[in-house]
Amino acid sequence: MSITQRKLATGVHLVELNGPLNVTQAQHVSQYLKALAARGVKRVIVNLAHVPFIDGPGLAALITGYQLFGHAGQGFRLVGLQDQPKLVLELTGFDQIFQIFAEVSEAAAHRLSEPAVTGYKIPVSGSQQIQDRMPVIA
Repeated sequence: MSITQRKLATGVHLVELNGPLNVTQAQHVSQYLKALAARGVKRVIVNLAHVPFIDGPGLAALITGYQLFGHAGQGFRLVGLQDQPKLVLELTGFDQIFQIFAEVSEAAAHRLSEPAVTGYKIPVSGSQQIQDRMPVIA
């Protein structure tokens, strides 16, 4: 998996992932997002257009991003979901938590708003809890 990042506007960073977001890559993605937060970044758009597959630990990495950036007016957005990642989010209910857009330009232009589900805490003490909720997709 490759990760690239660029600044779109003041305070808005685009993170582009390329390759499957699975158990072997999830920790790297989580650390990358944590490093952005440590640098003071407040708003992140993650482009998943080139991510054909997400597993439980991959979903946990996205949840890390939501926890870092998403609570304050939805500063964490996903764009360009392919079929399998979209299905994973729908089956686990995270499509109701994350703000998801078709295009980067749409996500960048959309004004900040309140979370889609208020008061909802995502229980993550480790990726195992997420894996336990994940369906087996062959």
